[in-house]
Amino acid sequence: MSLSARTAVISRVTNETKIQVSLSLDGGPLPPTSQPPTSPPRQTPKKPKPPRRALSPPKDAGHATQFTPTQQITISTGIGFLDHMLHALAKHGGMSLAVRAKGDLYIDDHHTTEDTFLAVGEAFTKALGARQSLERFGRGDAPLDEALSWAVIDLSSRPWAVIDLGFKREKIGDLSTEMITHGLQSFAQAAGVTLHVGCTYGDNDHHRAESAFKALAVAIRTACKRRVAGQVGAGDVVSTKGVL
Repeated sequence: MSLSARTAVISRVTNETKIQVSLSLDGGPLPPTSQPPTSPPRQTPKKPKPPRRALSPPKDAGHATQFTPTQQITISTGIGFLDHMLHALAKHGGMSLAVRAKGDLYIDDHHTTEDTFLAVGEAFTKALGARQSLERFGRGDAPLDEALSWAVIDLSSRPWAVIDLGFKREKIGDLSTEMITHGLQSFAQAAGVTLHVGCTYGDNDHHRAESAFKALAVAIRTACKRRVAGQVGAGDVVSTKGVL
C-alpha cells in the first residue's frame, strides 16, 4: 500500500534570524523552498516565475550536505557543529532535511540555534500531520567510541524535555554546549513531543553530543513508523484518550 508523503516547508523570520526548513520524514525528494523575505514586498506587479524544481545540492555545499538515492540532506546555519548534529539527526532518522539559517552570530550562537530548532520542530509536527497510525513511542541507543547515549520520545502533543548530557566543556566548535540542551528543549516545544535524552558515559564531549543526536534519530524513526492496514492500531490515535 502506498503511504502519503509526510513533508513540510517552514520559514521562520524574526528580527534576529531568518530560518528556512524543508523536511520529509520518510526521506526521498524534498519539497522546494522559497527564500525567506528580507524586505517588504514590492507594490509593482512581478513577472510570473517558472515553477521551482525540487531541491538540489547547492554548488557551495559544505560538509553537512549528503544526497543519496533515498535521502537529501543539506544544512547551513553558520555554526559548523550545529550543522554536523542536524546532519546526523536527519541521516540516522531516515529523513530528508534542508536547513538554511542566517542569524545574528555577531552577538552569539543563542538566537540562531534556538530558532533553528524551533523551525525544525515546527516542520516536524506539520509533516507528521494527524497523529494517527503511529508507533508513537520510540527509544534509541547509540554509541560513539567511548560514549554511549540514549533517547526516548513520545509523540504526545505534550511538550516536555529532560536533557542530561553531562558536558564538561563550554563549547564544541562554535556551538555552546548549553545551547545543545536548550536546542533540544526548543525542538520538543515546537514539535509537541515528550523527550528524554541522556548520555550514560563518555570522555569526549563531541562524542557525547553526537551519540545523543544519533540516539534521538533512532528514537524518532521508531516513533514515526506508521501502522499499516491489517496491523493493530492502523488508523487509530494510539491513546486511551482517543486524542493526541
